[in-house]
Amino acid sequence: MKILLINEIVKFNKTNFLSTRNIFLPLLLVLILFSGFLAAADLPVVKVRFANPRYDCPTKTYCVDVEFQSNTPNQQIFGMNVRFFYDDNILEYLGMGDFPAGYAPLSAQKLTGPAGSGVNFGFGGPSEWINGKVQKVSASSPPVYISITGWTKLFNVCFHVDDPNSVSIENFCPCIVWDLQENPSDPETGRGYLHGDDSVVISYVDPTLQHESMPTAEIGIQFNWAYDETGDAFGHPESVTCISTTCSTVIPLANWALFLAIGLMMLTSLFIWRRRMN
Repeated sequence: MKILLINEIVKFNKTNFLSTRNIFLPLLLVLILFSGFLAAADLPVVKVRFANPRYDCPTKTYCVDVEFQSNTPNQQIFGMNVRFFYDDNILEYLGMGDFPAGYAPLSAQKLTGPAGSGVNFGFGGPSEWINGKVQKVSASSPPVYISITGWTKLFNVCFHVDDPNSVSIENFCPCIVWDLQENPSDPETGRGYLHGDDSVVISYVDPTLQHESMPTAEIGIQFNWAYDETGDAFGHPESVTCISTTCSTVIPLANWALFLAIGLMMLTSLFIWRRRMN
């Protein structure tokens, strides 16, 4: 619930407009703010993170899982606006997949920033922004409850590794930045980095069935990136979760028979030559 719309109609008596306004406007503002704080405090907190990176050598594909943790038991994710940034010089978004039964991606928008747009994030190249949607599309599928102690995977995100300097290295640590400005004291008020961007939004299935979905307070655990904690809302890369992109040469099993035959032929030829020499 990133945007709270409140429509209030306040009537004043014309004969005492100034005094009424001076009394009731501050009081109304306090009541609205207080009710907003109570609503935010009552929201369940859902953390989301990227985890378990892996690299496929033949396709140069880099994938990470998207995992969730809640402070409230027996919750199911209903929908999510999957919004994040990465360095366009290093990665190229391929898509989301590996969903459990009942979940599916609905759409994805990709926006590449101009040169220098990645500087505030600490990127060497321009930033690329992904705005995707994931939703529970079947109520009859087995429920996927979000863990309150561990992490629950719901899908993965895959990229192509475009940077040739990131291939065949031991420590590949790309940054993937959730589109969520830091606000530790009130995670629900964390904004996105683009104008008019509502940041990462997660809703859960209403267990009472009175509503289709209910809002949460979202916390994004950044991946190989950390907030500067200087008040400017941005941050810098941190090499925390790294993997190797060095690919060893694998000989297909079918070729071993050929190599064995060649080796036997060489041994036989050597044996015959030594017999003739003797």
